[in-house]
Amino acid sequence: MKRFSLLMVSLLVLAAPAYAQLLEHVGDISAYADDQGSSCNITAPGGGGLVTVFVVQKFSDGGGATGCRFKGTWPAGLSFVAFSTPFVPIGAFNNDLSLGYGFCISTTTSLGSALFINATASPACSYVSIVAADNFANAIATDCSFGEYTVKTGQAIVNPDQSCQCDIPTQPTSWGKVKALYR
Repeated sequence: MKRFSLLMVSLLVLAAPAYAQLLEHVGDISAYADDQGSSCNITAPGGGGLVTVFVVQKFSDGGGATGCRFKGTWPAGLSFVAFSTPFVPIGAFNNDLSLGYGFCISTTTSLGSALFINATASPACSYVSIVAADNFANAIATDCSFGEYTVKTGQAIVNPDQSCQCDIPTQPTSWGKVKALYR
């Protein structure tokens, strides 16, 4: 019995890191200003113009996905018009949207774009966010073996000012300046 207990504890210790990896292998889904997910600053000054927000799924851990379920939220000043996607959509972007990809994706992929009318200026530093669908605790993605897992989500910043920039350019520096930060 003692040997069996030791074996079970050993299996649990070994299984915990593997389980943690499973939760992260479906990538992350966030809102961006471009279809490649490289800019998260969105300008919405008002005046009745159109604003496009892209929903992009990124994979940094070698995983993949065959579908997802989420919804989008947005600030005052933006009025939702439509969500366009190359994948099979079920539901609506504003409360419960499921997308079936039809195949396993494992590289940065634009899941679609949300189109908004920008009647009035949105508040500075507000967000277009990807969150859990209505009546769900988390946004989910289906991996390439058709298991459902929680997917990390994020947001784009609408009308960023100096206090809330998310697109921060890198600054040239030297190794000596970096070392000085830690002295």
